[in-house]
Amino acid sequence: MMTSIESTPFKRLDAEGRLLKPAHKAETRRPGRFGFRGEIALTIDPPVTLEAAFATAEDGDAGLSFLAGSLSSYKQLPALVEALGAEVKADGKYFIYVSDLDRASRYQINMGGVPLYVLPIDDTSVYNELIDFLYLDKTKMKKFDTAEKLDVIADGAAKYDQAYEAISYEEGLKRL
Repeated sequence: MMTSIESTPFKRLDAEGRLLKPAHKAETRRPGRFGFRGEIALTIDPPVTLEAAFATAEDGDAGLSFLAGSLSSYKQLPALVEALGAEVKADGKYFIYVSDLDRASRYQINMGGVPLYVLPIDDTSVYNELIDFLYLDKTKMKKFDTAEKLDVIADGAAKYDQAYEAISYEEGLKRL
């Protein structure tokens, strides 16, 4: 059975033109899973995007099961949550890398019932950060196509349960 974008939370994001520069926008190798790799538009004016985004959703599920990507500023988190809206869920795994966070900063922030892992990123890519962060085998990953990489990363994220300091968005602003 084919998993179509129409039966996933990506449907609204796609209809609103938010799924940009897709390297992958199709089902993955896992039956019943749809994946996206590219950029997700958060706001138009000024233009803000979640860059180097990886996301998956299960067929018929109301929210994304996994999302990772990079923001240039911590202050863009509310735009991310607003743009994603109902397409995120309380039991999803969301890893947001933020350029202007101190290197030692690792937080769990609950925004509107949505739990976010908010992490620093330097000059490396979201992909490399995820491989290291989720303890994935970099050599094996090189052999996979984009759909397989999405599956392996999403599966690794689903198992991730490390706890970080839980703070409010406002507390994070004070620490910038």
